[in-house]
Formats: sequence, structure tokens, C-alpha cells
Amino acid sequence: MVAKSYQNLEQVGEPYIKNGRQYVQVRTKSGTLKQVRFYTEKEYLKMYPGEKIETEDKIIRLKQQREVLGFGDEGFITIFKGNTYEDKEYFKESKARYTRMWGWYFISTDVIPDDLPEDVEPVRLPWNLVGNEDGTLKNEDSVLAAVESLIYEPDISEYQGKIGDRLDLILTIESAISLDGYFGPNTMHIMRDYDGNCYVWTTAAKSWEEGTEHHISGTVKDHKTYKGIKQTILTRCLEKK
Repeated sequence: MVAKSYQNLEQVGEPYIKNGRQYVQVRTKSGTLKQVRFYTEKEYLKMYPGEKIETEDKIIRLKQQREVLGFGDEGFITIFKGNTYEDKEYFKESKARYTRMWGWYFISTDVIPDDLPEDVEPVRLPWNLVGNEDGTLKNEDSVLAAVESLIYEPDISEYQGKIGDRLDLILTIESAISLDGYFGPNTMHIMRDYDGNCYVWTTAAKSWEEGTEHHISGTVKDHKTYKGIKQTILTRCLEKK
């Protein structure tokens, strides 16, 4: 269901998901197409309390995200382990769909092709891992955590310290990635301690070489998970001699 101001306009095509929300195209009075939010029943009734969702002769059955994304009655879709980016041309030519939340996938009613690229592996993603009982998606962090648990191998890294803690660490540079920041070039250092725990520090002040070891102190800024790896994000790092 669209907002009241768009209900007299023609809807063009089916609702679709973008950035975790439902949208639909409407044709404006000038003939141009406009993307507008397509609300679930719960969202619509929150906007218009007490409003009856009905047409002249029946209640409208609103499309839920579960249906739009293709989980259907079966309650799953098929996503993929592996480097699907390298195989994007294959997936573009297939019946696969794409969303930034879990990449290329086939809906529950699709037959998985026999000629899949050798470097990918199909994995079922059940609705109950990423969706709510009312047919809406869980919050993005929950969705990404569920997806990453399926498509990435387990890693020994654990979060270290509490946010705000000052840590004394001896770390080895696993990778150093050059970035163009708002105030100039930066280097993202991805580091490991002796126990295999992963740390990330992005700075313009240093650019350490991969494989080198450094004794530093740093403040825990955040805890994040990236591709199944628990990362302790550091700030205000100082190297000790």
C-alpha cells in the first residue's frame, strides 16, 4: 500500500526491495515514473491509525517482504558461498536475483541450474533467520549476521575489550589497504594478535607494511563483524618502542 497522496496514481510493475525497504513505481500526472514507498499493513496502519485498508468490495492483501523477496510458502531462498562477484555475468544471464543483503540468489520456486560456476556453492537461507512472523525483514544487522554465518567459514577471532577500554597489544599486520578519505589518503590496517583475534585501525598517520609486528596501545571504538570475522575497531593508537 502506498501513501494516500499516491493512491490515485497508476502503479507500474511489482513492489521491490531496496536497502531493506519496499518500493514501487507510480506514474505521475506528467507521465514520469516516481519511486515511492510501498508499506506493509503494519506500517500503513501506523501512519494512518484506524484506517481501513479496503477496496470497493474486498480487503487488499498487501505484499509482505517475505513474498517480494521470493521466500514463498516454502520459506527459503538459495544464496551462495564463494566469489560470486567474479561470476556476476553468469548470474546476470540466469534467473537469479540480486540484493546487497545477501548477493545473488534464487527464489524458493526456482530450480538451481546444473551448470553453476565451480567456485560457488549453493546454501539455503531460511526465512526464520532473517525475517519476522509478520512477513517483514529483521533489522539489517541481524540479517547480515545470519547471512555471514552461512556463507563464511568460522573464524577464531573474538571481540576484545569493552568500548572505551585502552588496550596494550602486540599485533601483526595482516593487510594494509590504501583508502581515499575525506581529508586525504588513509590506510586501513587489519591486524591479528597472537591468539588470532582481529583488530582494525584506519589512520592517515601510519602506513605499516604487511607482515610487520608492532607494539601499540589503542582505544576500543567499536565491535563489528565482517565476512564472519569478529573485528575490534581501534582508535587513537600509539606505537610503543
